Amino acid sequence: MAQPMRSTREFMTRIDKLQEDLVRRFQKLLELSAVNRKDRSVTAVTEYQIKTETSALIKTAEDVQTLIRQLQEMWLFGQLNTLGESKVQQQTDENAKVVADLLKQLTEKQVAGEQAASAAG
Repeated sequence: MAQPMRSTREFMTRIDKLQEDLVRRFQKLLELSAVNRKDRSVTAVTEYQIKTETSALIKTAEDVQTLIRQLQEMWLFGQLNTLGESKVQQQTDENAKVVADLLKQLTEKQVAGEQAASAAG
């Protein structure tokens, strides 16, 4: 088995490579399926190429599953730092506080408006 990946850059590089492979294999299958020749030898070669590309496509999909499994294991056993404080996390927390304050103000205004309406009515 290959050396386990440890950085975001390695994961992103692997994801990009797998994505490119999947798209390339699928495009090749589409190109091969468009051949409309009646010659038996051409048909036999095309059939072999389709089988080869299909096998490669399946292998790449299995590699995607392996990557997903690795990420799940790293997350489950704590090797994947998803809880660490980061700038994005801090910004998200600040945005959540602002939204919560705005919702609180809106609720207070609605309650005050309802109380004023019930007192007038």
